[in-house]
Amino acid sequence: MTITKQRRTITIPWLIAIFAILLLTGCASAPSSEPEQPSSPPNQASPATETHEPEVLTFTDTAGKEITLPLPIERAVVLNRNTAEAITLLGAKDAILATGDTTIKNNPYLELAGKPDVGETKQVNLELILSLKPQVVFAYTNRPDQTLEEKLEPAGIKVVRINNYLPEQMDEELRLLGKLFRKTDKAEQFLKWKHSIEQLLADRVAGLKEEEKKSVLALSAGFLNTNGGYRIFPSQSIGGKPGVGEGYATILAGGKDAADLEWNPAESSTTIMVDEEYVLKRNPDVITLHGTWLGGYETEDAKPFEETLDNIMKTTSVSRLKAGQTRDIYFFYTNFVGSDKRYIGTLQLAKYLYPDLFQDVDPEQYAREYYEKWLNVPYKGIWTYSYKDAK
Repeated sequence: MTITKQRRTITIPWLIAIFAILLLTGCASAPSSEPEQPSSPPNQASPATETHEPEVLTFTDTAGKEITLPLPIERAVVLNRNTAEAITLLGAKDAILATGDTTIKNNPYLELAGKPDVGETKQVNLELILSLKPQVVFAYTNRPDQTLEEKLEPAGIKVVRINNYLPEQMDEELRLLGKLFRKTDKAEQFLKWKHSIEQLLADRVAGLKEEEKKSVLALSAGFLNTNGGYRIFPSQSIGGKPGVGEGYATILAGGKDAADLEWNPAESSTTIMVDEEYVLKRNPDVITLHGTWLGGYETEDAKPFEETLDNIMKTTSVSRLKAGQTRDIYFFYTNFVGSDKRYIGTLQLAKYLYPDLFQDVDPEQYAREYYEKWLNVPYKGIWTYSYKDAK
C-alpha cells in the first residue's frame, strides 16, 4: 500500500509536466501566417554576390611581345603546322578552329582535314579568320608579316608568334602551350619522355674525339634534285646560337658542320645558297638531304627515294664528293630532323654516322611510340632513307 501511494504521488506531477511540454511544442510548430521562403543551399552564395573572375595569363611570346589571354584558350586558328601538332599531342585539338601552312597536306595524321584551311603563309585569308572569331591566332615568328597584327588585333584577336621547331625554343614553347590550354601536366610528361631520348643520344656521342667526328653538309633535297644547286641549312645562327634544325642536327648527332655559314633568324628562308666550288672545297664525309616533298606519313614505296638519289648522282657534282663516293647520303623528312621530331631523327642520323655506337638502338621504336602514344594514331610512312639501302 505504501509503495502504491508513493508511485501515485510521483507520477501525477510528471504527467502534468509532459502535457505542458507537448502543448508548448504544438504551439511553436503551428503554421505561420507568412508564406515560407526557400532557403539557399548550404555554402552557396546568392546570385547577387556570386562572381567568376576569368583566369588570365600574361606572357612574352617568342617574338618578344607581351600578351595577356584568358585561360583556357578554347578557340584558336593555327597557321603554324608545328604548333598544330604540339596542341594535338597535348590533347587540346578540339580548340583548333582552322589551320594553314600546309598542315592538312603535310600533317594528315593530325586529322584536321575537316577544319577550314585559311591558306598558306603568303596568302592567308584574313576575312575567313575574322569570321571564325578566334581568341588567338598562332603564327611563326618570321612569317607572315605584321599584317596579321594590323588586321586582327583591332578585332580583339591576339596574334601569338611561336615556332615549335627551333631546338633552343621548343621546350619552353610547349610549356607555354600547356599553360594556355591548361595541359601543363601533359606537357611535362611529354618533355620527360623527349628528354630521355635526347639524353640517350648525348651520352653515346659524348666520348667522340674531334678527329673521329664526321663532317656533314645539310642540303635542300628539292633544290639539289631540281636545279642542281646547293642550298645549305646552317648549324649555327648569328651570334653563335643553334642554327636551323636540319643543320643543328649534325652537331647533336656528334658530327661536324662542313659549312662555315651563319643563319639570320630574321630571314624567311632557312637555307643559304652557295656555289658548286664552295661545296667541292668543303668535301663532306656525309650529306643529309631534307624536304617534305618526298616521304611522309602516307608514303609506302621507297622507289621515289632511289630515283631521286640516282638523279642527283647523275646530274650534280655530288658524285665527286667523298659522301657521294661512299654513298653516305641520307634523306630525312623535314619534321624528323629539322623540326618538331628532331630528337628522333637526330638519333637516326647518329646511328647512320656511327653505327657501332648505336648498334642496340632502334630509333623507329621511338617514332612508333610518338605516333601511337602521344598522337594516338597508327604509325606508318617513310621518314628517313639511306642511299646505301638503294638497289
